[in-house]
Amino acid sequence: MKLTNKGKISPVKIGVFSLLALLCVIIIISIARKENSGENEFLAPVITIKPFHGGLEKTLRITSQVETGRLITVVPRVGGTLVMLNVKAGDEVNENQILAEVDSAPYELTLLQAQSAFLTARSTFERFSQLYQSQGVSRQNYEEVRMSFEVARAQFELAQLNMDYTKIRAPMNATVLMRHGTQGSLVGAGTPLVSLGDLDDLRVKAAIPEIHYRFFTENWETMSVRLLVPALGADVSFDLTPLSLAPYVSPENRSFLVEYIIPQGAEHGLRPGMFVNVIFILEKRDNIYFLPLKVLASENKLWYVTEETQTGFAQQTGFAQTGFAQTEVTKSQYMEFIPDFFNNDYFQIPFELRDIEFIFEGQHFITVGQRLNILSVFNEPVSSETPGSSETHGSLETHGSLETPVSSETSSPETQGASE
Repeated sequence: MKLTNKGKISPVKIGVFSLLALLCVIIIISIARKENSGENEFLAPVITIKPFHGGLEKTLRITSQVETGRLITVVPRVGGTLVMLNVKAGDEVNENQILAEVDSAPYELTLLQAQSAFLTARSTFERFSQLYQSQGVSRQNYEEVRMSFEVARAQFELAQLNMDYTKIRAPMNATVLMRHGTQGSLVGAGTPLVSLGDLDDLRVKAAIPEIHYRFFTENWETMSVRLLVPALGADVSFDLTPLSLAPYVSPENRSFLVEYIIPQGAEHGLRPGMFVNVIFILEKRDNIYFLPLKVLASENKLWYVTEETQTGFAQQTGFAQTGFAQTEVTKSQYMEFIPDFFNNDYFQIPFELRDIEFIFEGQHFITVGQRLNILSVFNEPVSSETPGSSETHGSLETHGSLETPVSSETSSPETQGASE
């Protein structure tokens, strides 16, 4: 009797089907594990920032001090006891006003002696002149008497001058900046008594590095210059008027001097000797987008946030429900970027990058494609040490004029129209 295998499944087919079923189970399990591992994946904490919109300045900051255009130290021209010094620091004085007086008694005696000698010599000279005209004396005798008369007259005039010098007068309308002498002390010729300054003529000098000499020779009369005075507060600044540019570079410190007038400085509390910062605006760009330099990582990498849609295996407990779901995840990415306009705080970015959300903090510890945990969005100016206006900030010193940190999606049409 002959047996047939009809209706029976081949062991080979059974093995193939079993292997396929096992592979399906493995794939499903791996997808589920991948989804679970994705849920437990470490999310890098970062702080993001959106570009600022406004103006940006590249500036040069030089420290200096306020000076007066006319600073005079008053000294006596004759020595003696200082019998009077009736001014003090802060007093306003007028030209030719008597500030101090040296004891004049010795000079009065000298004047009387010189006057007596002068009168005698004059009388003798007049008598000899008449005799010489009538040829009563020789020319030699006449010349000797004339020379004696000239000497006596010069000594008399010098005694008068020294007598007048005992009264020390103000050489100009000014303010007493400092009092050096003391009444009753013995002073010599040239001893400082008081220092006078003209507060209506305040100036500032700045030593500029020689690398900027060519730029200054072409632009120093037209460039904008501001003066910041820490003693008067961050909201007080002065615009300067150009006065002079040194025609040489000092070989000692490789710099050159520029001098500016400070109009109406004294009226706003400015005084000689005050420490100041002189801000030279080398270049300014308006209506641009810019970011803090802190955003730019090493190797000129500019990290930003990307949104990706991921499809994964979803599973719910309780009622057994499985399937695939789509989720939005934020990941890191970077671009290589070299700024062409920047200062110590900010750098300009192209108009096309204005809508991108950049990573402000945490970019040094992430990798490409890493999922992110955005802690906050930074939207405040990095620096606010600006002169004159709350709308400007930063600086080589830098100053950026900040209108508002916006992206095109969030800014209102009115804001865009005003900034454009």
